[in-house]
Amino acid sequence: MQVEKPLIVARRGLTLVELLVTISIMGLVVAISLPMVKPMLESNKTKSGADIVAGFLAQARDRAIEEGRPVGVTFERVLDYEDNGAYPYNGASILMRQVAEPKPLSGFVKDVRVAVDASGQITFWVWSATASPPQWINNTTEGNYWTKLVNPGDQIQFNAQGPKYDLSSVFQIDMAKSSARNLIPPVISDQQPAMFKVFRKPQPGKVAPTMAPPVALPEGIVVDLDSSGMGQVVYNEFDVEMDIGNSSARVVRDQFCANGQSDDQSVTIMFSPTGEVDKVYYSKQLKDSTKNTDIPTGPIFLNIGIWERAGFWVNGVVSNDHLPDIGTGKIKHVRNYYDMNNYWVTLFPRTGTIRINRVAAVPTGSEYNRNVYSVTASRKHAASLHGPEAQ
Repeated sequence: MQVEKPLIVARRGLTLVELLVTISIMGLVVAISLPMVKPMLESNKTKSGADIVAGFLAQARDRAIEEGRPVGVTFERVLDYEDNGAYPYNGASILMRQVAEPKPLSGFVKDVRVAVDASGQITFWVWSATASPPQWINNTTEGNYWTKLVNPGDQIQFNAQGPKYDLSSVFQIDMAKSSARNLIPPVISDQQPAMFKVFRKPQPGKVAPTMAPPVALPEGIVVDLDSSGMGQVVYNEFDVEMDIGNSSARVVRDQFCANGQSDDQSVTIMFSPTGEVDKVYYSKQLKDSTKNTDIPTGPIFLNIGIWERAGFWVNGVVSNDHLPDIGTGKIKHVRNYYDMNNYWVTLFPRTGTIRINRVAAVPTGSEYNRNVYSVTASRKHAASLHGPEAQ
């Protein structure tokens, strides 16, 4: 019997020319689609960053309510430097820590009291029954504890009532801040010294950090402190030249912006046990050295953006040199508060409510030409979506 041989069909592969053509087409498709995909990827990362910030703030608020003491979030400034340490990116934060206000300090020495003179100087006194006659005598031991635990910016209250007065140094009431708040510190005689409590501000990593681990934002995403701040108005704290087309304009900067190249003070938002925002600590203002703590009366805006568009100091001014150049015309360089791939995390102090909104475009027109880099319009849009509290 004759066995038929199997039919063998020849299979021809791709030629080198066909393979190169296929690869070229694929490369062309990728090149065309990449500009459309990249903004979507960036937007997803900034949205993820906004969710992380909002969630961490909400966790601190819940903890303040549960523990019955102020708890908050510290946004640490990036202190990486370029060009041998000359130019810092301290307008950006990529790491958040949860902090709690320490318990009030009422003295280490038994029955210690304080006296205050007209200049705000504080001294310590204890009653001596063995003195002849029995009297209040000066005590230096208490001061030794204060030098280790009390810091400028902490507050003191007398006899468990009345206002709290800021301290400009360990043993000195800040008279300038008291005057700015229309408060007159009492003169307390060393013959009738008063009881006291010192309310210490949180010191991340030093005094009363919480057990919550620090949280980092996604790679390349920052809280742009240079664009962040409180209220809808950009206050005239520091002017910077920025490009608008072929000219330059003077643009005002807001509270959380870095105050100079050496500014390393974090921004800390504290919640009270009622869930409201208690205080906000931030860098001292260049034109108002009496302030480094605020009780906010309007919304707090945190701008979530990308690293390349955060604040960068060069020779004493915030520079545009590092910003991505997107062309010429009205907008040559785009900062984080104008990039619609970015987000605002808006915190309403009276309720502790936290909202997330995409950055909105600034309207065109003459106001736009004057304030193209101003955050005011973008903030107003974010706040306007949430009712009367934002007004």
